[in-house]
Amino acid sequence: MRAALFPLVTALAVAVLAPLRSAQAGSDEAMVQAAFVANFARFTQWPAAVSPQRQGVMQLCQYGQREDLEQALRALQGRPLQGASVQWRQIQRAEEARGCHLLFVTEPGLALVALTGQPVLTVSDQPGFVQRGGMIGLLRHGGRLRFEIHLGAASQAGLKLSSDLLSLAVGVIETPQRREGAP
Repeated sequence: MRAALFPLVTALAVAVLAPLRSAQAGSDEAMVQAAFVANFARFTQWPAAVSPQRQGVMQLCQYGQREDLEQALRALQGRPLQGASVQWRQIQRAEEARGCHLLFVTEPGLALVALTGQPVLTVSDQPGFVQRGGMIGLLRHGGRLRFEIHLGAASQAGLKLSSDLLSLAVGVIETPQRREGAP
């Protein structure tokens, strides 16, 4: 009897634990992405008038619904970053990103052109984000999380990215480029 139940119990355990493992994997990925975000902020210089040090707050914003990333970014709240306290907030439209230091875009639909000239570091794991005018795109490269940078877009926004950050990127676009939604 025991021998007959073993395959059934094993199959049931796999069926129950597999979704938990994949949820944990998604959570782990979000935590790694949040760590990248914190490091991107560490290696970015904002114009003096809007610098986190001057304002005392580093505004991390998120566009789109992605609960695992939201939890990982919220875990940064209150922590010091560039001499400022991290605050997280959700936005629904590009206009709400004014005042954000860093904006993580989790789903398509945000008109990046509305942020042209705004000192908001835009980051996403959406395919082609940098080619559409985003500043930092997260991507899988050789099984590892890596990133590419659109230096032209960052420069147009008045942001300075450190040479250390640029040297770690798998690709850097230096020329100014039209942003998504531009005529």
